[in-house]
Amino acid sequence: MPLTTNDPTVRPSQPSVSSYKPLLKYFCVRFCVAVTLTVMLLAVVELYAYRRYLHFGSNDALEPAVKLDLAAGGSAEDQEYWAEFEKANKVVYHQYVLWRRASYQGQLLSIDQDGVRRTLNTQCDAKALTIWTFGDSVMWGAGTPDAGTIPSFLALDYEKAGKPACIVNYAEKGWSNSQELIGLIEQLKHAARKPDIVLFYDGGTEAFAAYQSGRADVHSNFNMFQDFLANWGTKQRASFSYLEETNTYRMLDRISRRTPFHRNQGNSRTAPETDTLSSEVVDNYAQNMQIVNLLGKLYDFRPVFAWYPNLAVGHKQLTPYEQQVMRFEDEAFPDLRLMYEAVYQKSAGIKQANFYNLENAVDDQSDSLYVGISHMKAEGNRILADRLFKILEASGSASATANTVHSGAPKNSGS
Repeated sequence: MPLTTNDPTVRPSQPSVSSYKPLLKYFCVRFCVAVTLTVMLLAVVELYAYRRYLHFGSNDALEPAVKLDLAAGGSAEDQEYWAEFEKANKVVYHQYVLWRRASYQGQLLSIDQDGVRRTLNTQCDAKALTIWTFGDSVMWGAGTPDAGTIPSFLALDYEKAGKPACIVNYAEKGWSNSQELIGLIEQLKHAARKPDIVLFYDGGTEAFAAYQSGRADVHSNFNMFQDFLANWGTKQRASFSYLEETNTYRMLDRISRRTPFHRNQGNSRTAPETDTLSSEVVDNYAQNMQIVNLLGKLYDFRPVFAWYPNLAVGHKQLTPYEQQVMRFEDEAFPDLRLMYEAVYQKSAGIKQANFYNLENAVDDQSDSLYVGISHMKAEGNRILADRLFKILEASGSASATANTVHSGAPKNSGS
């Protein structure tokens, strides 16, 4: 009897392997096409993110203010300075103080191999008065060429007075006073020529670092450094953490920061929190002053501390440009001005004779002096340098009189 397909004793024939080859080929071709298109899309997004948000963008809080100033008719020198500033705006790791500027040599801006910016009009012969200046980017001179920094104008004041001075600008962007203290200690240990005067020019970063991190006595971007070290072990193991380093991730993160939800989760604090934190900031600064005063006795230099003015404090009549800069700042850092105001108000509690609050130093000026909330144009730096020169000369005369009356003994070698 013939076999039929219904016979349960007969197994149906199996398709041969060769019959699957067209299906496999079809799948592989389309899979490769899909992968290729996905990779191309990711590459396009990555390139877009690089060009749009990173290459042409800047994390510098001054950027909107600078663009606004240049658009209002910046000179050719202004254009050249900011071009050099962008090239020189790089930092390298520096022991104990974390960062300093990388070496850069330009026509209007020059930084040596130790990260120290050039000071003009300075004379460092054996008999010249030696002054070291410390501070953040305001003392460093962000916004002006080398000739327009406070140290350069201060050196010019001494030159005009017939008292040539050797002034070294050890300031660095984003430095808090505790970093400056550590930097001073390192220089005292290693510098061949010790200072006669050490001038600290602070206030802004003390307030900003506390606002940024929510705690006193920390440097700028403290939370970022903390997170980096906390995740250090993860980066040494197999993981997908490298995705956070891509331009696409950074672009998406930057976009998310602009959402109302993220802004609401920012650095806003209640009045009691701001009051407590500002008190801690000022207490920390006062303690640092005591340490520097002790170092001054040991190394035979005179310490002077001054807090600079900014748009959030004082009573200067703001120009339309300065009002716009303040609006930029309020938008980028909500409630920051409240921290500035609280910290500067609390600084009145520092009762040491060598502390000077200069928040009202430009209240009588009607021209635009600022480029950013704290950085000043050359004219503003000249005004503050003249004020600091008078302070240094007056306090120097008082110290000389005190030494003559009370000690009657020569200074020690300071070595």
